[in-house]
Amino acid sequence: LCFDNRADLRGHGLGLIGHPPLMFRRRGGAAPPRPDRLEVVRVETERHLADFESTLVEAYPLPRGSAVIDSRLLGGGSAAWVGYLGGSPVATAGSYTANGLTEIEWVSTRDSARGKGVGAYLTWTALSADPDADSVLIATDDGQPVYRRLGYVPMFRLTMWMHG
Repeated sequence: LCFDNRADLRGHGLGLIGHPPLMFRRRGGAAPPRPDRLEVVRVETERHLADFESTLVEAYPLPRGSAVIDSRLLGGGSAAWVGYLGGSPVATAGSYTANGLTEIEWVSTRDSARGKGVGAYLTWTALSADPDADSVLIATDDGQPVYRRLGYVPMFRLTMWMHG
């Protein structure tokens, strides 16, 4: 993460990801409708962790072999969820809450489940982990309209780089 959007970090082995907005949402509000047949499971088993990681890698997408999440990180203020349609994992979301603020991470939806409200519902599940906390997230271009409908507002754009 780099706050100077003029910096060129390619010489340091980094590649530019883009300039996504940081978005903010006040606590409260009504949940979006739960999509038909959507089962949402909190990640608490190795099977759910494997479904979470494979879905995130394929749906976000992330490079295979990325260190995404480790079961030792779950608990306390951290949580992750997998959404299943017809028994197949189709979406993910995660959150970390500290000091009255929930950071939403790892939101992904497979192409087959897009446009059905699945991503919005998983995001709502993550931001509801602590109903007394406001929340923030870094949005993709595809996710911005979904997040706006959930009440998020853009604050400013970041310049993001990734190693590799």
